[in-house]
Amino acid sequence: MAGLPPQKDFKAHYVVDGQTVGFGSLKCRWTDDGLVFGDDALPFDAILDTQSRDKRIVFALDQQFTPTGKMAKRMMQGRVIALEPHGISARDLEMAIDKQCSIREAAARRRELEASGQGHLIREETCPVCESTVDLSGLDRTDYTYCRFCETLFTRATHTNGKDFRTCDHCGMFDHIQPYTEFYFYFLLIVYGFSKKQVYLCHSCAHKMFLKALGLNFIFILGVPSAIWVKIKSMMNRSHSFEGLAKANALAKAGKPMEAAHHFQQVLAQNPNHPAVLMNRAIGQLNGGDQSGAVASLEESIRSCNHYPPVLRMLQ
Repeated sequence: MAGLPPQKDFKAHYVVDGQTVGFGSLKCRWTDDGLVFGDDALPFDAILDTQSRDKRIVFALDQQFTPTGKMAKRMMQGRVIALEPHGISARDLEMAIDKQCSIREAAARRRELEASGQGHLIREETCPVCESTVDLSGLDRTDYTYCRFCETLFTRATHTNGKDFRTCDHCGMFDHIQPYTEFYFYFLLIVYGFSKKQVYLCHSCAHKMFLKALGLNFIFILGVPSAIWVKIKSMMNRSHSFEGLAKANALAKAGKPMEAAHHFQQVLAQNPNHPAVLMNRAIGQLNGGDQSGAVASLEESIRSCNHYPPVLRMLQ
């Protein structure tokens, strides 16, 4: 890739309960140790995780870190703060922060292993998408590497960008994920209104949302075009390398593992040993009551990527 955007100062608003707060924007700047939002410092070492969606970014903070000033007032339940940056996209900001945090985490891990005489266990990879340092110390080599910072799965030759291909927020299956607007309009005599929110879904979950939105909006017509656009969008931007995955996932969710197996095999032929596709196959086998088949698929997935969190959670 061409490289991440350079670190530069920017402005932002805090976000609390989904709404931007404050009359003026914060002046935000980079330092060697972290970021400064207005007068309040946020060290890289205090950031446990970041997550960007649309124009906003959320930071999960370490329990040992004590925020000050406005940051302390804007911190939400779960020790998270949210920002809406200006002058830099939330995605670019997330990747730049993750890169710095990963470098520090890997350095701390190296020092720990070297101090304990286990320097031979040190192993690292650089994510081809976000350029974060992925610490693989002590782990055996596998076909795939997972970057927890941007959710990308990669090999030495190929990668699936975690911005577009990751687990669905709704069903937990791996697929091409897109943002969709869930819109409902109602009219009851003199009372009318609408609800609208943005969700991130895989193709099969988007189809379910389309059917629901079409049914609920049909009587009042106004919301029908929005529902139809959901269906159209879900059929666009599909990757040739994962052709058939949406169909396989839909059959897997319906508890039809035998019918899904053929489609999963076609996807795996294009993406040999892909750990997330194997995980999806396992979910379908579980839904169909084939527990032994699901365990075998999960074990195959772990052999392909021994640190892929969704599969590790399923095996716990």
